[in-house]
Amino acid sequence: MEKKPRTAAGGGDGDGGASRGEASGSSGGGGLVERLPEALLVEILDRLEVDDACSAAASCRALRGAASVAISAITTIDLSVFAPSNAILSRILAGNGVVRSLTVNCSLLDDSAASVIAKGSLRELSLLKCTLTMGFFMAIGERCSNLRSLKLEMAVAPEVLYPRHSEFGTCLARIYMGCGYLETLWVKFPLLDPLTADHETWMPFVPSTVKELLVQPVSQLRARTFFPKTTSLKKHITDSLESLSLVLDTITDELVILITSNIRNLVELCLEDEPVTQPNLPEDLTNIGLQALGLCHNLRHLSVARRYFDFRRANDFGILMLADGCKQLRTIRFGGFAKVSDAGYAALLHSGKDLKKFEISNGSCLSDLACLDLDKAAPNITEVRLLNCARLTSDTAISLAACTNLKVLDLSGCKSIADSGLVSISQLPMLTLLDLAGADITDAGLSALGNGRCLISSLCLRGCTSIGSYGIASLLCGTGTINKTLVSLDIGNVPRISCRAVTMIVKNCEQLSSLSLRNCTRITDSSLEVLGTMGRDSGKCSLRMLDLAYCSTLSRNFLRLFEPPLFRGLRWLGVGKSVVQRRGCSPTIVELLERKPGLTICGKACDMGCRNKCHPDIRFLQ
Repeated sequence: MEKKPRTAAGGGDGDGGASRGEASGSSGGGGLVERLPEALLVEILDRLEVDDACSAAASCRALRGAASVAISAITTIDLSVFAPSNAILSRILAGNGVVRSLTVNCSLLDDSAASVIAKGSLRELSLLKCTLTMGFFMAIGERCSNLRSLKLEMAVAPEVLYPRHSEFGTCLARIYMGCGYLETLWVKFPLLDPLTADHETWMPFVPSTVKELLVQPVSQLRARTFFPKTTSLKKHITDSLESLSLVLDTITDELVILITSNIRNLVELCLEDEPVTQPNLPEDLTNIGLQALGLCHNLRHLSVARRYFDFRRANDFGILMLADGCKQLRTIRFGGFAKVSDAGYAALLHSGKDLKKFEISNGSCLSDLACLDLDKAAPNITEVRLLNCARLTSDTAISLAACTNLKVLDLSGCKSIADSGLVSISQLPMLTLLDLAGADITDAGLSALGNGRCLISSLCLRGCTSIGSYGIASLLCGTGTINKTLVSLDIGNVPRISCRAVTMIVKNCEQLSSLSLRNCTRITDSSLEVLGTMGRDSGKCSLRMLDLAYCSTLSRNFLRLFEPPLFRGLRWLGVGKSVVQRRGCSPTIVELLERKPGLTICGKACDMGCRNKCHPDIRFLQ
């Protein structure tokens, strides 16, 4: 029977030994734990997450042996939250010969890690923040012959690791040769400043077995080579491809027509571009390209988005043609369509009854009218994201309150959403994620949410400058259940958040795992001392990620508050760039990381968890 998926956030070193005395039944060899049957210990550890099992292993020989047995039977391991060293990774994986799905943060790994990563049992392999080279990929191709899914998220631009473009293509070719059943291939290089990026991920070819392909970034000229015009009877990628995702320099009509005319079984299409300047004809997407998308009658998931600029030559006419042809869309994600009005968006919403996810970003012409009667047009809709749509007001939130199946609602950047909208949202019975970043809500609105029916696990209130510590207290002390379900909270850029808010969070949200206090200028060392004790009464701290970037009132030596035993479970800490540049602090970042090997410190002021950001380990910048 397959084991449940595990998320590992630490190695055998735990938090520098903070839990050694607590996990052990005795300091001597004859303690209670030592006397228990190994089968019972294995059964207990088998119910823990990998990081907890590793922490217990540091307590005594009996638990160390039991943890080794338990970890060796795990089939799905996720090591993405922190960056393991070669030694820690070896301890976790060395005895495991049955792992089928493996995700690894490779920030601190080198090519020698292939000796423990490359296993014949693997079916899915995801390598994040990767700087590995030829030797590693050769080992994957030689030992992972049954691999079905390979996802590569590289840490630096291609030319840094591979001075000659052909070198990366050679690395992929080594994998293709040994992995003859590959169905999913992701190759992601970091998105650089569009003024300096060359948008070239050099891929000589893609195996014909691949059904899902993601490439980031790639020029539209290079992308055309994925779909060569040929009369050969030999099987080509276009025969099997069902899902295609490309991050381009420019989306053009020619590329869209090439894709829609060559890929017969296309079910999912995601196109995103980052042009350096506003594109001119013919190098742009117009109504012609949208009409071509309407010919893909089997399309279920469609995403077309532009950053920095907009699609000035696409309007309601093209959207109407698209909506008329694609009647089975379940996911729609559009961004940068400045000329599309309510009529176009309403046509998409009413195009079919199967729509479940709807996202519009930077819709400058989108107003409250488009969302009227949405519950009737799309009765199965579960996710709505309307980002930076300046014309939306609380009327949209009130309309969405009728969508009782809604689980995700993101209205970030919609500054006219006020308390009346939040009162309606609070009655959504299945809502688990709510993002109101920048909204014009007050403490009264938070009180309504705290007394509502929502089962919210993720809440973002970043930049809601009219709320304060009193509102957080009302939110968490209401008659609702949010204080029992909330696991992620973002209250960054809120100037009135103080130690009182932190105290309320510690008392009422022991299950909280992610907290952003970025740019909260009233957060002091005393606030962190309170936060560091979270979970002390229950014996386990759930807090895994904490963002303190730009908290300017913290003292020079505030990092001392993160030494054991405080913040025992913390795996990611975000600090401002000035903290990295300080000299003479005690402890230094390097010293703290030595005492807490499971902790990652980001000094680049990234968003929580460094999402979509790759940069060197902070120890290399000291």
